[in-house]
Amino acid sequence: MYIELREKNSKYFVIIHEGDSKLSPNKAAAQFASTNKLQAENVAKQYAKQKKCLIRYTSGGTETPELPPQPGEA
Repeated sequence: MYIELREKNSKYFVIIHEGDSKLSPNKAAAQFASTNKLQAENVAKQYAKQKKCLIRYTSGGTETPELPPQPGEA
């Protein structure tokens, strides 16, 4: 398990990768997205602390990660 902090087009995505996740690397679901790098780093650090794992910093990628449905959305 690890936390990925991905930068793409000046936007930062925090993604949790589980060891037995069925999501393919190209269809990662971001848990958090922000245009503020410091804010995204802080969220990634909190997730890493909770899950007791490391953070992986990447940039680019073929696709923008999906965001999970937000509360109140259908």
